[in-house]
Amino acid sequence: MAKKVVIAIDRDDDLGQKVGIASPVIGRENVLQAAVRLVLADPEDSDANAMFSAIKIYDELVEKGEECEVVVVTGDKNVGKVSDTKIAQQLDSILVNLNPESVIVVTDGSEDEFVMPLVYSRFKVDLLNRVVVKQSKTLESTYFLLRRMFNEPKVARVTLAPIGIIFLVYSFFLLIQHPEWGIGGIILFLGLYFVGKAYGLDKSLAGFLEGVRKSVSEGRLSFIFYLGAGILMLIGFAVGFNASIAHTIPHIAVATFIFYSISWITLSAVAIAIARAIDAFSEDRRVGRYFTSAFIAISIGLIIWGTAGYIINPEIRDSIYRFAATVFAALFVSAIGLLFTKMGAQKA
Repeated sequence: MAKKVVIAIDRDDDLGQKVGIASPVIGRENVLQAAVRLVLADPEDSDANAMFSAIKIYDELVEKGEECEVVVVTGDKNVGKVSDTKIAQQLDSILVNLNPESVIVVTDGSEDEFVMPLVYSRFKVDLLNRVVVKQSKTLESTYFLLRRMFNEPKVARVTLAPIGIIFLVYSFFLLIQHPEWGIGGIILFLGLYFVGKAYGLDKSLAGFLEGVRKSVSEGRLSFIFYLGAGILMLIGFAVGFNASIAHTIPHIAVATFIFYSISWITLSAVAIAIARAIDAFSEDRRVGRYFTSAFIAISIGLIIWGTAGYIINPEIRDSIYRFAATVFAALFVSAIGLLFTKMGAQKA
């Protein structure tokens, strides 16, 4: 048993993804071989530098006569719950097999340090060492940074995708000769993007896109519904835009856009729910919750439609009663959806 363990953390499992080495990697020679193979596979990978740094710290401790060991733990390319669960299991294995009195943690940046609570809950931490690779401030360094942004999907999704969508939004409003609306569209997109990142909605979107990709590659019937959902969504935006463009009062224009587009968008959501149900059925998973989602989408659409109609014409006689009737209908539809959920749970 080692009194002290030097742990290098690779949260996104570059070691496994790029060179196929399973973790944990224990022992100086094993870690050295893994680091060499990783740096040969990708000389720009900072995780290799973290592993070399862990070996250096280990050698310094050995020279001082301390009884220690060096270990590399990795997570998963799906950074988050999946990767952190794998790291926690490996830390438990280190605790059982090596039972160190304390550890030194080596990371290559702030992302790996998100797992530090897992380490603190199991070990006494003597040092957290972040490895920062030295770079010259030259045009060449900038070139390699930009090349990494374009070539690494994980980095590109975070940096290039939002920039590309901003350009698309602004160019769309330029094409329809309303560039002043472009700023509002960009602000709206950024707001949705930040809220999505804060609540993890980007992962749900990634799961949805993966479902679409599978339906296309495997020739599933669900692809027709996905395609139809996209077309319905585009029709909804076009109808809403054409109806609202004539209004100059901002809140009336927005309400008109919503009033005329929400029915199409709701149908799009229902089509997506049916597509997800078909995918679940083909994979032998429960489909009830997707039909419940369809009913809930309809009820939400009714409430939004009724609210927009009331905002457009609040002075019309009995408008408040029409709005109340719409809300009641929405509640009735959602109750039917919940009934389907309960019936499905009882059958299961």
